[in-house]
Amino acid sequence: MENSKVHITVFYCAQQGEKIGQILEGLNGGWAKKIRRVPLPCSGKLEVFQLTKALEGGADGVALFGCPEGACRYLVGSSRARGRAAYTGRILEEIGLERDRVRRFVLGDQDPAKTAQEIGEWVNRIQSRGTIRHADGDSRKSE
Repeated sequence: MENSKVHITVFYCAQQGEKIGQILEGLNGGWAKKIRRVPLPCSGKLEVFQLTKALEGGADGVALFGCPEGACRYLVGSSRARGRAAYTGRILEEIGLERDRVRRFVLGDQDPAKTAQEIGEWVNRIQSRGTIRHADGDSRKSE
């Protein structure tokens, strides 16, 4: 079990930027060593290669925050995001990593504190697994 803090990349729908700020507020000083925030016009615009590239670039976990299905202003963005996150999880399993290093969170009407608790539990699981080792032997491509 690795006790060091982990690097997390967070992709999120720009329509939810304020809510994301509230949720992630405590993460920088707590669970995560580094949180990289990447706004998107819609979570459905995120491609599988961007999720895997974030892991390759040094993230130990990647979170995708989007709107509930049926509430996306682009109609199908949330369902696309769900499918792409699931597909990325299958790819991770095939290469020997844990599927849930990529996790999709839905930002609905639920209390931001409950969402923060969920992401905290997820980050703790990532932290317990340790950092991702790259082919060159370094656990980080760049610090």
